[in-house]
Amino acid sequence: MKYNLLLFLVLFTCIVKAQNPCDYKINVDTEDEVFQLTQESLIDYTVASKKTIFVYFSLMKQETVKSVVLSISLNSEEIPPLICYDKKSRISFLLSNGVYVSAPYLGIETCGRQSRDENAMNNSTSEASFYLDDTALERLAISPVESLRISTVKANFDLALIDVISNQELEAPIYPKEFFINTLPCIE
Repeated sequence: MKYNLLLFLVLFTCIVKAQNPCDYKINVDTEDEVFQLTQESLIDYTVASKKTIFVYFSLMKQETVKSVVLSISLNSEEIPPLICYDKKSRISFLLSNGVYVSAPYLGIETCGRQSRDENAMNNSTSEASFYLDDTALERLAISPVESLRISTVKANFDLALIDVISNQELEAPIYPKEFFINTLPCIE
């Protein structure tokens, strides 16, 4: 009997996890408030001897507003640039079906943070949220992302996404092109 109960609990846990593959950093869904933020997912990276760049996405839902949150971390021996966003900033996606999707910046003008370290690489980080309207959500839900352009106050950054990020240091493979297909159901 004890083993049957244990087996039932293990199976129940596996079924619940299989039915809800979403990994939330924050998940508040009450009568008074809806706020969901998924865990960050690595989208692109560069690792070299004198610099590293990491780009992450997460999805956010606050009441009825849905957005993609972009986080960028730049590390180098030289002071990396400070990334700033304003009302003209946006992320433009090229999907594998040839369709473009644009997500405008949400919020007030802001800049990231810089830190200097004499004994290690210098760092610049930024985080910004970009609005996903109904059309963008529909398009991103059905087609992988081939590439994207991040338009900031001073520069544009173009990224061509790879199919999979995988190595022995990662728990599971990451599929950057399918980020939206896999994660949008978490904020529906």
